[in-house]
Amino acid sequence: MIKENLHKTQTGIACEYFVAGELSRRGYNVTLTSGNTKAIDLLIEKNKKLIPIQVKGIQRIKSICWNISEESIREDIIYVLVNLNADSYNQPEYFVLTSEEMDKHLKRVKSGRHYIDYNYVKRMNFIDSWDKI
Repeated sequence: MIKENLHKTQTGIACEYFVAGELSRRGYNVTLTSGNTKAIDLLIEKNKKLIPIQVKGIQRIKSICWNISEESIREDIIYVLVNLNADSYNQPEYFVLTSEEMDKHLKRVKSGRHYIDYNYVKRMNFIDSWDKI
């Protein structure tokens, strides 16, 4: 079990690769943007349809939420929120939301540190909802 926190760069890279692997397993052609496209982490293709994917990651349930700026939510992007479960080495959890769902469920706060709550998306049953892609 990991006792120390992973660096946020490690968390982000691990989440992107886990999502890329899962989408590849589901028959999509996957391209990682390697940080060259700010709002898109992966570009996937299947049946001649291109779909941009934005990945957000947390290390463990204790992290409780994904911080997301309101401005970063863009139309026609699929968002995959990942809990790495780095503290237990259980399989990562994937929550798949459309841009409309992200906008609707984003908790907006005065400080500007808007977020999506882990327990909320789990309750709303966004887990493994890959059929949205």
